[in-house]
Parts: sequence; C-alpha cells; structure tokens
Amino acid sequence: MANCPKCGRKLGLSDWRQHCPDCGANIVVYDLQERLMQDADKAEVQYYHFQKKIDRLKASFIGTKLAVARIITSVLPVGPLFLPLIKATFSPPVDFPDGNVNLMTIVNHFGAINPETVKALPGGDAKTDSVLLVAGALLFALSAVLTLVHLILLTLACSPKGKVRNITQDVLILISSVASAVCIAAMGTSGAVKASLAIGAYLYILLQIVNAAVDIAVLKQGIPVTHKQCYVGGIPIEEYFELEKTLTPEEMRAEQYRRLTALQQEKERQIAEDEAKKHHETPPAETGEKEAENNG
Repeated sequence: MANCPKCGRKLGLSDWRQHCPDCGANIVVYDLQERLMQDADKAEVQYYHFQKKIDRLKASFIGTKLAVARIITSVLPVGPLFLPLIKATFSPPVDFPDGNVNLMTIVNHFGAINPETVKALPGGDAKTDSVLLVAGALLFALSAVLTLVHLILLTLACSPKGKVRNITQDVLILISSVASAVCIAAMGTSGAVKASLAIGAYLYILLQIVNAAVDIAVLKQGIPVTHKQCYVGGIPIEEYFELEKTLTPEEMRAEQYRRLTALQQEKERQIAEDEAKKHHETPPAETGEKEAENNG
C-alpha cells in the first residue's frame, strides 16, 4: 500500500478516496511537481547505469581495430567444422558411414551416439582405443561449445571481469582442442573405430590459436571505453553524485532548477540567433533578381 505524500499515513484498501483521511491532503496532486522531479531523477540515474553497459558493449566490438578483428577470428574456427575432421572406418556397434567425418556427419547420424553404443564398445585390447575415442569426442564437443560461448561473451569483454574471463576461455578452448586431436591421433587399430586426423582438425586448431593470439593482443592493448555524458536535472551525473554528498534535497532541487533554467535560456537564445540569421540572409534567387534589375 502507498503512503500519504504529506503526513505519511499508510493507506489501506479502504482509503480509496482522493483525500487523506488524516490531513485531508489531495493525494493525487499534492506536491506533484516535486514527485515528478524525483521520479525523473531516478529514471535518469537508471539510464546512466544502463548507458554505461551499452558503451562497454560497443567498445567490446568496435572499440579498436583489433577488437573488430577479434570478432572475425572468433567466428573463423566454425568453418573447419564443416571440413573433414577425421577419416574413419566404423564397425558394429557404431553405426556410422565410413569415410570423412565433419559436423554435418555427426548431426545427420546423431542417433547412433547414445549411452548403449558407448557401453557396447569392445573391451579387452580395444579398451584403450575406446576410451581415447570417447575422450576425444567429449573434448571436441567441449571445445566447440566453448567457442560459441566465447563469441557470445565478447559482449562482456569490457566488463570488470572481462579480461580474466576471456583468458580463461582461450586457455580452455586451446587445451580441449589440442587434447581432442591428441586422443584421436593416439588411437590404435583394435577398436570399433579406426580414425586419423584430417585437414579440418588441423585447420580448426590453427584458427583457435590465431583466435587466442588476437584475443590476448586485444586485452594487452586495452580498449578505451567512451561513456556518453548523462545528466540529472541538468547537472552532469558525475557532479550530481558529488553534490548529493554535500547538499540537502532542497538545495539540490534549487540547483537543478537553476541549471535547467540556464539551459532553457541558452536554447532560446540559440533559436533566436538562428532566426535572426535567416531573416538577414537574402536567398540566392532573390539576389540574382535584384542584380538583374540593377543592370537594367
């Protein structure tokens, strides 16, 4: 429930009338100008904090030339996923077609990847190869997911924890990418899957290294964040926060009215000057006509 703006009485459901039962003040219009100013101050402060996030977001993407390059290098590792990643031959219980395997092959035959298939992989001499296969697949999936997360979280690259977050992601992506390739390369020929790395895997790792190098270069260079100037009641918000510490609410409001009046007067003066210039300037067409008349 609301309170009476004059006496502070707590208003219940029964206090539906326009006037306060205690002091008789008109609840709707009492000190309306001041309440509107208070709401405006809150809105402008909230806008300031929101604008800071927008400014950091813009800087993260287009703050420097390297930041723009980072967007491109963050997307490039997606390309090799559609190239042959491994060359493999499959035996039951793995129901995959022999030949080159890429992201589309995995998506089209995703039904063949399930816990039952993994449990049915041969044991004995093939146990090591089976473990390497599963580890390599999981590490590759982790690397691909982290790449997508890294691209999304570039929006927060200029946030207070952005530097630590990006470096951690770069390290995890490189470790999972290289470890996945090592697992596949270390597989023998005794398992249900016999695989070797293809061009897509090498290119994927290379582009991840390039992406990490550019990301670290951006973090080392730094990105300047330019914040849009915001105002509260005509006062620059940085100055407003300082004045809040020393001025009473009444003094603050008086200062805001003074600033707003000065801004309005300056705007009116500028409009008057523009109008005066328009009246004193002669249009080119009229000038030509007068010259023609003078020349006979």
